[in-house]
Amino acid sequence: MVDARKMTNDLMHIGVLLALLGVLLGLLTWTGVMQCNAIPGWCDVYWGILGKPSVLIVYGDSGLGNPVGACTDEGCSLQEMLANPKLLGVHAQTLHIDRVNSGNLTPYNLVIVERARKIPTKTLRAFIDYYNSGGRLIWTGDAGTELGESYVGGKLVKDEYLHAIDRTSSEVNKLLENTQGEDTVLDFNVPIGPWARKDGDLMISFDQLLSLNYAGNYCQFNTCFADKPIHVGNIEPEPSRDHPLIRGIAADLQLWVFKDQDFAVVQTIPGGITTEVLTLDMGSNLIVTNPKNNNKADYGKTNPMIVTSGVGGRVIYYSMPPELYANPRLDSFDKDLYYLPLENMYYGSLYG
Repeated sequence: MVDARKMTNDLMHIGVLLALLGVLLGLLTWTGVMQCNAIPGWCDVYWGILGKPSVLIVYGDSGLGNPVGACTDEGCSLQEMLANPKLLGVHAQTLHIDRVNSGNLTPYNLVIVERARKIPTKTLRAFIDYYNSGGRLIWTGDAGTELGESYVGGKLVKDEYLHAIDRTSSEVNKLLENTQGEDTVLDFNVPIGPWARKDGDLMISFDQLLSLNYAGNYCQFNTCFADKPIHVGNIEPEPSRDHPLIRGIAADLQLWVFKDQDFAVVQTIPGGITTEVLTLDMGSNLIVTNPKNNNKADYGKTNPMIVTSGVGGRVIYYSMPPELYANPRLDSFDKDLYYLPLENMYYGSLYG
């Protein structure tokens, strides 16, 4: 009798330990600290409990990307390519940027933002809240680089950029470092960048969430054509090539783009939890002259194409929307189409 009771107690203890271990693994996977494929069979258990991953595509009226709609001569949309049973067979829901709030993002395991250049500051706050609540966010191209507006007390209020003087002395120091040796009068009231916003007395540092600053789109700085692609360089995976977002991608793949189907020129912000997993080598430095004052800006010879940031890499930035890597228009010019960035986007962000 004693042995039976002892065995029962031992089994109960083992059951409690297994349950606690399951909860711990669930929390680690939910926060992105651990990818579910780190333990054989855990992905099936995790997503078996939560249900099949739900995906939301948030889109606007302008900007880079082809988020929704059927395939046309201009290319296939992200929604259509995700749903293609030969690729992923994933049926994503869609939502216009005007309807976004924290509540309607929460039900989704993965939120992708495309062709949404104009985003109000209050909506950027909703995306930050979504990330803080455990969501996985994929940001693309020039999304959120144009100010929006909102109604406060029945009045239309335009959004504001955050300026160097508003944040900390470190932003002022950066300006000083970048202008050393130049005969320049510094204006500390210049905007930090379009992803750094003010909301009343609050600082909305979406640039720090992405760990990036945006300069412009490539075809704003170079001559591009709508009817034929131009070669912009070669794409290089990070050295180990074992990151799930670039798994299987070869080195030195040529990248060709059309006008208005190109990519964002961005620079990483030091100090964040940032991994640059895919990079474009443009072959020479991208130097841009400001027509207002003839000052030159040197953006270097490389451009980040896929960057992860945040705890567990749950924020992923694509400077070129993933569906454009497999733009069917390229096939007409005998250029290679790359489907892996799209497939890896889904499996890499949700399964690892």
